[in-house]
Amino acid sequence: MAKSPSATPSIVDAVQAVYSALQGLDANERAKVLASASALLGMQAAAAPPVDPTNVNRIPATPLRQPPSETRPKSLVELMQEKNPKSNTQMIALFAYYRDKYENRARFARGDLKDYFSAAKEKPGANYDRDFTKAVRAGWIHEAEADSYLTSRGLEAVESGFATSGSAPRRKQKKTPRRPK
Repeated sequence: MAKSPSATPSIVDAVQAVYSALQGLDANERAKVLASASALLGMQAAAAPPVDPTNVNRIPATPLRQPPSETRPKSLVELMQEKNPKSNTQMIALFAYYRDKYENRARFARGDLKDYFSAAKEKPGANYDRDFTKAVRAGWIHEAEADSYLTSRGLEAVESGFATSGSAPRRKQKKTPRRPK
């Protein structure tokens, strides 16, 4: 029996439509789309209801889950090993990158990145404020109190594994002329 065009779609039809729409997106994009759709429909995200064993034949044959390696988040230690920062200044830029890309928290205050040293199992430098300031001077971080963020230059530096940037550039000191005695 064919469905009429005005017939209400079945749950399986709806799942297939959603699956088709999300198939080309990565896991992070899918999560954002589903969260947005749930919010627009006034729903809280909930676990999928159990499958009715009598309707097993109507479930699409294509699996709805992604392989575990794509959905598993990257740890800060893994990212440190991958990007290999060599200075505390580079680590601070990497922490801002991690916070933005993997925790979806792009904005931060100066002190928010300090705890990432212990999370990365790294010893913080003796002068965190100096190192943070070097990251700002290098153009890797834009500082604006609680609205600081990783800049495009900082993103490029981290993603290249700091290949072209070395450490943060040193600011040249102005020479002050000596006073005659």
